[in-house]
Order: sequence, then structure tokens, then C-alpha cells
Amino acid sequence: MYGLVLEGGGAKGSYHVGVYKALLEEGIPIGGVAGTSIGALNGAMIVQGDFEICLKLWESISYSKIIGANYEEIERLTRLRLGREELVILAQKLKLLITDKGFDISPFKRMLDKYVDEDKLRSSEMDFGLVTFNLSDLKPVQLFKEQIPYGEMKNYLLASSYLPVFRFERLNGKLYLDGGIYDNLPFRMLLGKGYDKLIVVRTHLDARTREILPHGLEAIIIEPSEDIGRTFNYDKETVQHNIKLGYYDALRQLRGLKGSRFYFEPKGEGYYFDMFAHLNEDTIKEVSELTGFQGNTSLRFLFEEILPKIGKMLDLGQNNSYEDLAISLIERPMHEAGMDRFRIYHFDEVISSKSLDLVRFRGRDTNRLARLKERLENISPFNKEELLLQLADIIFRK
Repeated sequence: MYGLVLEGGGAKGSYHVGVYKALLEEGIPIGGVAGTSIGALNGAMIVQGDFEICLKLWESISYSKIIGANYEEIERLTRLRLGREELVILAQKLKLLITDKGFDISPFKRMLDKYVDEDKLRSSEMDFGLVTFNLSDLKPVQLFKEQIPYGEMKNYLLASSYLPVFRFERLNGKLYLDGGIYDNLPFRMLLGKGYDKLIVVRTHLDARTREILPHGLEAIIIEPSEDIGRTFNYDKETVQHNIKLGYYDALRQLRGLKGSRFYFEPKGEGYYFDMFAHLNEDTIKEVSELTGFQGNTSLRFLFEEILPKIGKMLDLGQNNSYEDLAISLIERPMHEAGMDRFRIYHFDEVISSKSLDLVRFRGRDTNRLARLKERLENISPFNKEELLLQLADIIFRK
């Protein structure tokens, strides 16, 4: 059984539901969930067995379900970036912030009343934990469902999500803040429960995720492959996009899909090595000249000099595979052609696609290629992308 960790992030929680949809479809067994803020709310609905209801809630989410505010106030709120660092700074100034002038969250409380079923949550065989911060006592609070007094579950879910910009209310005489001020990614709670396999779902781009997990822990890390917006961006189009992104990013990890901008079925290194090895001399000559060499047409030169240089242009690093190189290169014209981001592709299907005809052979004249070559050594990002499009056109020409 895996333990599922859901990072906080407000509206970014839409990414969670896309991920969990993929976990269900792939039959990944989940024994318990720990979450902070919106991760706790999503986790509660997952544990109580209401994921489909949770998904429909997100598909119909709106600002009016979260706060009572007018258009100007919502506009101001959507510009806020409230990560852990910002929360800590705000917490240090709370004597100035604790007023009755914050945003009214009566709609959010009504949403908790409607969608959280404490009896179902408690009777579930799955573990459930949340994080909040007791501001009155200046200490973190990490609780599993059995540690929360009966009848207080919704209050603690509210406490886990309580931001300083909300109108302050007390829970049993205490003030609480969003759990992200202490631990926005509460994987240690599940480790303490004995889980030795985790699925960690991030809502923030952070290359250090693997570093903060214990060495040797079996963990699947699912994180956004692009920026998923701000904490209060409940725009319907953004939410729908993030649900799809979470779903496909999860499938990338669970199925070993390839690609960064798109999603490809893996075909193995041999397929791509063979594809490059069968490029004819005329193609190798064109690619060689376009990458600043003297038109060398040997396969050895292709593999030892030309392809590594293209890999460097693609920012792939020194240990990239032929599969990484080919997919990263073909993603350029796919993006340019506006091909559907959210589907799983087969590589040979893509290079035969008529959609790529929109970008193939454009500007194929000798003068344009010569100008690109002249600027190769001091190439701007724009010109580099143009050059990569040309290289993709030549290498994958049909």
C-alpha cells in the first residue's frame, strides 16, 4: 500500500484530482492520505470515498464557493502569491492582521458542510492526516483522524486552510493558520505511521523534492510539468487545464511516458538509435552544415559530434539518450503546429502527422539556412528555436 501526500496550494489543488484520477485508473493501492490546506480537503474526500464528487466539485468551482467578495477584491486576491515563505512573513506581522476586515469565508464553510462527511471519513479503512498551525500557542498541529475530537473534523479542515487574508475566527478559543506555514508537504506523518512507499504530489515546481525525502525511500514524485498558476486563481479554464495536466503528469510517472511538452509511449533506445543510423548521407550533410560543421556525412561523426551538439542546444545535459533527443526535438514543431497537449502519442505516428505540415518546409530557402548558420555561435533564444525547428524538419522529413 502507498501513502499519498498532497501538498497545499489553494486553487492549485485542482492538480491533485487529475493525479488521483490516474492513480485510480492504474489501480495503484492507497492506504492513507496526508495533506495540508487544500491537500487536506481533497484528501478527506478521497478517504471518505467521494472522489467522483470531489472531481465534479473542482469542475464547477468558482470564487463564490470559496469567499464572499466583490469583483475588485477577487482581482486583488488573485494577484497574491502565498507560498510558505510569504505565510511565515505574514505570521510575524499578525498583530496587525488580526481584524474583522479580512475576506468572508462563509461560502467555504458551507462547502465543507456539503462535501465533508465526518462519519464516512472516520469509518474508512484508510488513514487520514492533516496539518495546521496553532497561532495562539505558536506550535504546529499534526493530527490523524482518530486524534481529532468527534464533531471537529470540518473545523480542523478549515484551520488547515486558514490564510491571514481571511476574516479571523477562533476554534475552541484558539487562532489557527494554514498548515503550510509549518509543513506544506507532510510526508513525515505517513512515515511515522509505518508507510515505506509514498506517492508525493506537489503543486509547486521544486527540483529539490527528491533531496528532502529520506534516502532509500520508495517514492513516486508527481509534480507539475509547467506553472499551474496562483493560489487564488479559480478561473474555470485554468482549473480544467490543471486537472488534465495532473492526470497526464501522473501517467508519465506511472507508465514511464516520455517527453516534457507532450506525452509519448516509450519505444526504447534501440528504436531511436536505429532511426538516426538510417539517416541518408544527404540528410546528414544538411544537418552537419546547419549545426556549424563542414558537411561531414559519416555516421560516426553524426553520433559523436552532431547529435551531442543538438542535445546541448536542446538543454538536455550530458547524459541524455537518443530517445530524449528525438522526442525533445520533435516536440518543437508539435508545439508550433498546436497539436493537442493532452493525449498520448506514438513517435512514428507524430512524424507522419499531417498536422506537422503546417511547420514543415516553411522558410526552406538556402538564404534563410545560411543566415541561421551564420548566427549559430551567438544565437538568441528565438533564433535557436527556429534552428531547432529546421533541424526537426530535416531529420524527421517524410
